[in-house]
Amino acid sequence: MSGARAGRVVSLESIIVDLGIDVPSLPPAGGDVIASGSRARVGGGFNLAAAAARQGTPTVHAGRIGSGPYGRLIADALAGEGITVAGPVDACEDSGFCIAFRAPGAEPTYVTVPGAESGLRPANLTGIRPGVGDVLCVSGYDLMYEISGPTITGWLGVCGAAPLVVLDPGPLVLDIPVPAMRALTGVLDVLTLSAREAVLVAGAGLPDEQLHRTVRRRLGLRDGTALVVRAGAAGCTSTRGSSEGPVTTPGLTVEAVDVTGAGDTHTGVLAARLAEGASLDDALAAANAAAALSVTRRGPATAPRRDATGRWGLT
Repeated sequence: MSGARAGRVVSLESIIVDLGIDVPSLPPAGGDVIASGSRARVGGGFNLAAAAARQGTPTVHAGRIGSGPYGRLIADALAGEGITVAGPVDACEDSGFCIAFRAPGAEPTYVTVPGAESGLRPANLTGIRPGVGDVLCVSGYDLMYEISGPTITGWLGVCGAAPLVVLDPGPLVLDIPVPAMRALTGVLDVLTLSAREAVLVAGAGLPDEQLHRTVRRRLGLRDGTALVVRAGAAGCTSTRGSSEGPVTTPGLTVEAVDVTGAGDTHTGVLAARLAEGASLDDALAAANAAAALSVTRRGPATAPRRDATGRWGLT
């Protein structure tokens, strides 16, 4: 998975707006509380695309964007990062949003409202022609949409072997329709999971080697697919085939203040480095460094620019 490549990162991940609401506690059924603060940030697939673009890699967003206020917020954010918008703008519908209720001492509670991004159709991808060296990024969230899921898997099936396909299924990995996962196994080059997601797939916490073998078997990964399991400050482990033992790529020790979006940063930088021809090992080292830097800043889209990783000898 290395060589002379000079490709782009083409992201099929849908982009929504994250609405964060700070509350003293979650209200009971039929009740109400007064929020102490709120914020609107562009999220979803934007975090990955921004991470790739900040590596200096040409980055393309191929998903749908709405035409309302959320869609305009998304378009402005993409333009600010120099990301090319190749997907359509829906003239009739706005982009979706996710409400995150944050109460002291409790895990955030989320409600996602899909919008224009969930209706990606085959005609929307006719102008996207991935070439040799391109890396296509797919999210598990989009595979769950009734319209976008079949569109993406069908399109990837006719793209050929030239582009690399990277899937980050996300925390809803077990909810992805079985037909969608089966359709991807023949074209998937990299599957990247958090340690928690890998345990969900395996059904139990296992030693690294057994965990990789179990995940590979349960998801039906072919030997040509690299499996990456992200473990935060501990770095990540990877296997290139079912008969190989996992390779550990060490992480970096930092003082974390906000881990939001660290996985997106890792995947975006991994994709960017693979697009430029880096080996999987080198790409994972860069992704680990970028993810570590991202958690030292508050907010979801905190991926560093490429020169920020220079102090670790990563260029």
